[in-house]
Amino acid sequence: MTTPAIEPGLTGTLPPEEYTTKTMPHWGQTYDGAMAAYKGMDYVSVAFATDAEKAAALIPKELELIAIPALPGMASANLVFAKYRECDLGPYMEVIISIAVLHQGRPYGYVPAIYVDNDAALLAGRELGGYPKKMARITMRNYGNLFLSQMSRGSIQTKTVDPNFNDLASSSVTKGDKLFSVPLPADRTDDLPYPYNLLLPLPPSTGEPQDYVLPTVALKRFPGVGPGPNGHAGAEVLQLVGTPWHITQADVYAGDVASMEIYPSEEDPIGRLLPCNAVLGAFVLQGSMYTKSDEWMVLEDLKKNNSA
Repeated sequence: MTTPAIEPGLTGTLPPEEYTTKTMPHWGQTYDGAMAAYKGMDYVSVAFATDAEKAAALIPKELELIAIPALPGMASANLVFAKYRECDLGPYMEVIISIAVLHQGRPYGYVPAIYVDNDAALLAGRELGGYPKKMARITMRNYGNLFLSQMSRGSIQTKTVDPNFNDLASSSVTKGDKLFSVPLPADRTDDLPYPYNLLLPLPPSTGEPQDYVLPTVALKRFPGVGPGPNGHAGAEVLQLVGTPWHITQADVYAGDVASMEIYPSEEDPIGRLLPCNAVLGAFVLQGSMYTKSDEWMVLEDLKKNNSA
């Protein structure tokens, strides 16, 4: 029996300008890479003290923790539940766990864990910013001024009699008095009471109304393909990416009563890696924001740094 010859057919006609300028799949983009606007946002943030040594183990050497002088041996982290009612990526919910860090003296929130319930948000975050996003079930309910939030994920672990075996995080925050509004005033910088002066540092006035910017940084890694020089492919892209989030219209409120918990699992052990030792404070932000991918920047090329 002879093997039939394989004859070539037509050459591909897909033009490079189509697949080099659009996000995947090019024939039905999951997201637009240019800009994302968020409206009708509830952003509930709880700051907590965690072990400095454990926090340092989650960040690369190019970053430094922000010390807490009153709490030696501790570092500051945040658990955020966010609801985006209107967004260019589609409405979605998000949970962000961040660590307060410095890069070359500038403050950022480094994101070691983040969860969403929308595939466009997941792909845009991972492919553009390097955020280590996973899918999760997220709920946020507010009863008057009380915000109750919860996140869970399916698990491949052995099921137990506990009906909440797949819970990963929760928070309870009571919205208090308004701290400030955005745009920020053109001619003054408000003095916030402790601990909000540390949780929400306000920039100096510029003579013009201005946005409030939340800067974050994430570790972007795209694995390579093939055995590579050391028997594995390694990383094709390995970068620290900085992202500014512009709060454009918002009211920011104190979190008078706040509690939180992060539950560790085998697949998501962040609660064990970054334990909550004490709640430092909380705030509730309600309003609008945007981010533009052309403002995102590579702070460090870690592939280059580690090969030097």
